[in-house]
Amino acid sequence: MIKTIADKYFRFVIVLKKLIKIFSIKNSRILAHKYRKQVIRKNKRKVVNQYVKRIIKEYSKHRFGKKTYWPYLALYTEIRGEFIKGWLPYDYFRYILLPRMNPPEFCYISEQKTFDHRLFGDFAIKPLFVFISGMFLDADFKFIDENKVKKCLSDYDNTIVIKEETGTKGKQVTIIHSSEFILDKLNRKINYIIQPYIKQYKVLEDLHPGSLNTFRVTTFLKTEGSVDIKFVVLRFGVDDSKVDNISSGGQYIYFDISGKPTECAYDIKGFKTGNRHKNTGYVFSKINIPMFQEMLEKCKDAHKKYPYVRLVGWDVCITEQGEPKLVEWNADNPGFWFWEVIYGPFWANDDQILEFKYIN
Repeated sequence: MIKTIADKYFRFVIVLKKLIKIFSIKNSRILAHKYRKQVIRKNKRKVVNQYVKRIIKEYSKHRFGKKTYWPYLALYTEIRGEFIKGWLPYDYFRYILLPRMNPPEFCYISEQKTFDHRLFGDFAIKPLFVFISGMFLDADFKFIDENKVKKCLSDYDNTIVIKEETGTKGKQVTIIHSSEFILDKLNRKINYIIQPYIKQYKVLEDLHPGSLNTFRVTTFLKTEGSVDIKFVVLRFGVDDSKVDNISSGGQYIYFDISGKPTECAYDIKGFKTGNRHKNTGYVFSKINIPMFQEMLEKCKDAHKKYPYVRLVGWDVCITEQGEPKLVEWNADNPGFWFWEVIYGPFWANDDQILEFKYIN
């Protein structure tokens, strides 16, 4: 009897996951059509005619097994101005390929910001304290009395950053002076990390002083144990934004592996925003990061410490002293299409993804 109930439950879970996946892909394609219409209106021209659409669908059928993956490829084409073979449509990447590269059960840890320093050592920003399961711990996970925490923060006399553990897109982040810390404002059902406020490298501060401007370094762990850099972008805030996330209005520029930036920046929908920052006037092509290669090597080393997932997006800041520091990392959804369309294709070589095509 118990076994029968358990079997029914597991079958129900499998069916539910399939339905969620189908709905997610369908909703994703609706967004692709919506964005494509916006691009056509803004550009006042349409690149994807019936002939181009037929080519896109044939490519989609040949490479991904179905013509139905064409909407994002059509969106990419409208933004880029031409269709480029080698592109991965976002719905295929996000809902088919990525879960095979990064099994969901191993992605969850990337959301646990309180664990980053324990996992990646001094590459991560060392916390002053972490608040886990309703209690305070130091950076080494040793219990700290609440009264001692209050005194330490009062004596610290500097700006601190308080992050909710699973916060995303720069949200659930509070920046205050340590003397303003009030214990009762923490939700004891939520884990937090309390960090020192990072003053950023002068070049990045001059670019946009209102936000912590971070590099997104995306790495891919190959089967022989080496790590590839798939792409690197610098995200930065604009106007009065306190965060650099492009989903919150930030913009980005691409860096090649040598550390050279592109001339123009883009927004989340792939529209060019100019060759200099709209607020500060900083010329993007003049950005020089001497410790760029050191940053890439640190991301590679960090990925080797967590080989359970094959693709990781590392958000890295450069401190005032010029040291690359990990702000957070993402294995669940490292971001993809808005960089693939402008600077890709990043997966034109099927050798790296063929092993994932037939994983159940």
